[in-house]
Amino acid sequence: MKILLRLFLILALAIGGSIAYMVTNEADYIFFPEKDIAQTPQSIGVSFTEQAFETKDGIKLHGWFMPQPRARFTLLHLHGNAGNISDRIEQYRRWHNMGLAVFAFDYRGYGMSQGVPDEAGLHEDARAAWTLLTETLHIPAERIIIAGRSLGGSVAAQLASEVAPAGLVLEAAFTSIPDMSADQYPWLPLRWFMKYRFDTELALSKLQAPLLLISAREDEIVPDWMAERLFEAAPGEKLRGKLPGGHNDFDSISSRSYIKLWRIWLDSLNQPEEEAPLQWVRFWAPSIQALA
Repeated sequence: MKILLRLFLILALAIGGSIAYMVTNEADYIFFPEKDIAQTPQSIGVSFTEQAFETKDGIKLHGWFMPQPRARFTLLHLHGNAGNISDRIEQYRRWHNMGLAVFAFDYRGYGMSQGVPDEAGLHEDARAAWTLLTETLHIPAERIIIAGRSLGGSVAAQLASEVAPAGLVLEAAFTSIPDMSADQYPWLPLRWFMKYRFDTELALSKLQAPLLLISAREDEIVPDWMAERLFEAAPGEKLRGKLPGGHNDFDSISSRSYIKLWRIWLDSLNQPEEEAPLQWVRFWAPSIQALA
């Protein structure tokens, strides 16, 4: 019994120590910013302007605005947790080629933006980007699509729940950080100790805009059930695509299907509301998985 008790105590201390370390260093498991800008849209022949703007808490941010003549929509992109905007040049080219103007920026601590990333800060950064587009660049809210990938999906969902965009696009998004911690470390009860929430599912439940949700069939980071939960959480018009590929390469592996899916959704936004009812969008949701 003494040996068993000793083993139990050692195990409890090991688990407790692991939890304490991971919670104390939680941000290091979530944010992986890079400061160096490897390339700009000019490298792919896309014209752009540098945009410097400031958050309400005084953090100076940096972004690129890529105009598109006669664009019906401007895409506000919120990227994932690693790197910076210079790592997403191919994404910007695809959207630009679809006829979208694109605004991409770096959160605090990423790229040329000041500060240190945290959950509240990223949400403030997204609000500042929205303000820049609507109040400084004078783009109407109903002409802005908010799009986010991975961690950026949670930031995008929260912003879209607070404003009135033309639509919201989530790519390879997760339900919440506690859910991710439970999936990645099932042997540790981390979900009860996490400070960061990034609750995408909760934000989606408040969404009043059309949703396009894209998941990767071979996603090695976000489990497939999270996409199911997110799609069910959104109350309004919505379209879902599940494309071959991994978390970071599904849009290149399934490029043709990816572009077709986006175009179907964009076409639905271009129609008068009475011609694009909820039933039409729901009809396409399961069948779009066969595009690839």
